[in-house]
Formats: sequence, structure tokens, C-alpha cells
Amino acid sequence: MANKREFYAGRQVAFAKDGTTTYIEAHGLQTLGITTNFNLQQVFEMGQAAIYANLEDVPDVEITMEKVLDGYPLLYHLATNGALSPSVIGRSNVKSTVAVSTFADTQDAASGTPIAEVAMSGLVPSNSTITIPVDGNITESLTLVGNSKVWRDTGITLTGQFNNNDAPMTTGNVTLRRQNVVMVPISGGPSGVDVNGANNGWVSVWPKDIPGISSDGTNPVAADGTFVAPIQNVTITVDMGRTNIFELGRKFPYWRFLNIPVEVRTDIEVLSTKWDNISATEAGGTNGAAVGSNAAYQTIGIYLTDGTWIRTGTRNKLATVAISGGDAGGGGGNVTHRYSYVTYNDYIIKHPQDPSGL
Repeated sequence: MANKREFYAGRQVAFAKDGTTTYIEAHGLQTLGITTNFNLQQVFEMGQAAIYANLEDVPDVEITMEKVLDGYPLLYHLATNGALSPSVIGRSNVKSTVAVSTFADTQDAASGTPIAEVAMSGLVPSNSTITIPVDGNITESLTLVGNSKVWRDTGITLTGQFNNNDAPMTTGNVTLRRQNVVMVPISGGPSGVDVNGANNGWVSVWPKDIPGISSDGTNPVAADGTFVAPIQNVTITVDMGRTNIFELGRKFPYWRFLNIPVEVRTDIEVLSTKWDNISATEAGGTNGAAVGSNAAYQTIGIYLTDGTWIRTGTRNKLATVAISGGDAGGGGGNVTHRYSYVTYNDYIIKHPQDPSGL
């Protein structure tokens, strides 16, 4: 019987080094979108209103996907398999192939031989976002761009890798949530990792200008067992825009290079218990900054219990602080402060399952 539809159980996504068909499947995937743009260019002529020619330039293929963090490799790591450095620039030139296989809508899992497959090659990352919410799962979103997409229903290269009993790799087979952000120093973190220049354990480091954060960037435990700074939500976004280089005699791009500098933005939302403690004056010298400035450089490094380490370096600077909430409507909404920090070119994610071994 022919397929009547596609749904999540019958779709499989996997990554391979570009030019190969040795795939590593993505686990914990939640969403997938593929957009193809043929970049039409119109030519008109004097003497008629009708179009003279409607030409195609190189097609653009964009893939967006999101997964829950679950102990398996991050999408960003699968897409940059073979990188020689964990930095955003060190991973920028690695290309990957992504294959999506479709299986019969009568199957419980993506197993066996698929009925169709689409393979997109020459892909490079263009956006990476990590979302750590106070409610729900910690997620990773990744956008990849390229110029090639090929459908086929014969000569399939990605066969089914799931058998309807897949589960997170983490201890207890759970996805990561708010309790999996490491706030209290523990041993056994990534090698060579320290806190604000001091070797005092594996722990998340927060901007020191957030009320309650200690002088070493950690979030102390209060007498009642809560953390002094009640952090609610964190979003780290890196826009890795790309630009094509072309050459005479060839339609396909010579290269699709990373636009540098790369902006790295970290938004941290904190429940207000008193104030945002951020002053702003014309003369500066506030918030621990030197005279003439109102914001000092801050270190941000977030650690998760599955070994994920997200670091945006030591030169994050506060760009915006916004107060919201506390409206007079029903329920007595809470006041929150959103601290938005910006740095450039400094974005490192490490994970024990990174296929590059970084």
C-alpha cells in the first residue's frame, strides 16, 4: 500500500563527512525543516511586456533542526565532524552531508530500507542556538546552508538505524532540564577546564554583575538551599552568516566563507528579588567598569551534567538590561531582569561524544 502521509516515527536524519556515506544518526531530534530557493533572476527587453528570460542562479538549500540534549553528540558537532579546533572559526570550514530517509507510514520506527531519501551535501553551519529554560528541555537548534539537494528512491545510502527502543544516553535515560545545569563545583569535568582562571572545579561561570553572583563567577547556595541568583532562562545565539565567492568559468561557488567577526549573544533572564543592580552614567565607572565605561568584561561558561561545556570566553560585555513583568493582572506576575551580553568569535562547545574528539 502506498504511503498516505509522513510522520516523525518514519523520518531519520543522519550526518556524514562531506563526500562520504558513513553516517552518524541524530538522536533526540524534535523538528526538521528544509527550504530550497532557486534564486530566479529576471531579464526584460524593450519591445515587449512579457519576460524575456527567467534565469536560475545557484540554488540555496537551508536546513533547520532542533534536538533535546540527551547525552548524544550535539548537531553542531555532527555537522563539523573532522574539525581541528573547537572554536567557531576552527569549525567554520568543515562541510557535511545530511541525509533524511523516509519510511513507510505503517512502520513503528525508521528501520530497514527507506522508501525515499534526500541527501544534501556541502553543508556548513550558519546559526547555532542553545536554549536552557527553567521549564522544559534544554535544546539545541542548528541551521545549515548549502547548494545541493538530491532526492532518490533507489540507490539509498542511509538505511534505518532505529529499532523502536532508542533512549537518551544520559544516566537514567533522561533528557537534560534545569536541574542538569552544574551550579556547585564537581570533579570530573572536561580536561583543562577551570573557573575564571582558578582551578576550583567543574562549574558554570556567570557574569559577576548579576546580583547574587560571587566574585569568582559562581552562583552560591543560600542558607535555605536555593541559589542566591535565581536564574530562569538562558539563550546563547551565534549567527554564522555566509557569503559566496564565485569565479569565472564555473557556476557553482568557489567557496562559502564565514563572515567574520561572528557575533555571540548570551541572554540571561533572572528573577528579580530586589534590583538589576546595573547603573548607567555619562562618566562611567559603574558596575565594576573603568571610568568612561559602564560595563566590565565578563566570563561566561555553562556546564551540564552530561559533559556539555558551552563557553563564550572572557570578553562578554553587557549590551542591554531590561526589566519586565510584575503587571497588575491576575496571578501577580513576577518581575524579571534580562541581561544581554555580546562578544565576538568566541564560542566553544565541547561534549564527550564529539566525533572530532575535541
